[in-house]
Amino acid sequence: MASLLLLLAVSTTTETQAQNTVGGHFGVVQPIITIFDGDVNDHFDPYTIGFPLGITVRKNEKFAFDAEFVPFITRNKTEVAGGDDIISDNVTFLVHPGLLWGIGEKLTFGTRLAYEIGGGRYGFTPILNKGFMIGDTNVFAELVVPVRMGSDVGLAVSGAIHFGVGF
Repeated sequence: MASLLLLLAVSTTTETQAQNTVGGHFGVVQPIITIFDGDVNDHFDPYTIGFPLGITVRKNEKFAFDAEFVPFITRNKTEVAGGDDIISDNVTFLVHPGLLWGIGEKLTFGTRLAYEIGGGRYGFTPILNKGFMIGDTNVFAELVVPVRMGSDVGLAVSGAIHFGVGF
């Protein structure tokens, strides 16, 4: 009986499926504008910039899981009487996992969860990404709309542009 079960198990055909593919990206994200409590900040005073590094697990052409890790640097300038300004840098680290859906013509829509280490804020980020090739290099431009809350500060909605290279 055991040999019959073993023979049946070995002879049964199963459908093979392609394995997930793993890739990644690196880029620069530039916050452009934030609306918070009726005020508007253009992120150029103080200046803020981020450097996303992402790992992507693509299930198929239409669906992927992507985790980004983004250090943000904000340069603060405090004016002091006497003309000697104090410059300080504030660094926060964003953990940013999300789901991405291909919607055609190298266009991707997605949303990410967000938790800022060092800032204590959390939220989500809808994205719209357009990929294209420059020679043999896969590059992209992405519009991101971070929505953040927490740290007893209130709700903020931003707009940013992310440029990068995929690998």
